Amino acid sequence: MKPVDTSFCLAHLLVCVNERHGSSLPSCANKDAEAIYQRLRDWIEAHGMLSRIWLTRTGCLGWCHVQGTTVAIYPQNIWYRALTLEDCDRLIAEHLEPLLR
Repeated sequence: MKPVDTSFCLAHLLVCVNERHGSSLPSCANKDAEAIYQRLRDWIEAHGMLSRIWLTRTGCLGWCHVQGTTVAIYPQNIWYRALTLEDCDRLIAEHLEPLLR
């Protein structure tokens, strides 16, 4: 086992793209999760930050059943639920753009 040097990572965003099969419970996949992931990735890539701002698709982060897409931002320990595609610009402005400075 070898530890990973994460000192160059400014933030790690976890985007739930969970899709429930055979369940009546809602899931993030039904709430534009993949489009949200892609919007964030496009911004990160456009700013040349793929190696400094990490983005990971995840399974359920525990809030799918409430209202949809969940995003967690670490190491800041910020969580959003019910995130919409329209919310991405605000998330970017508040949490990603400051990392470019």
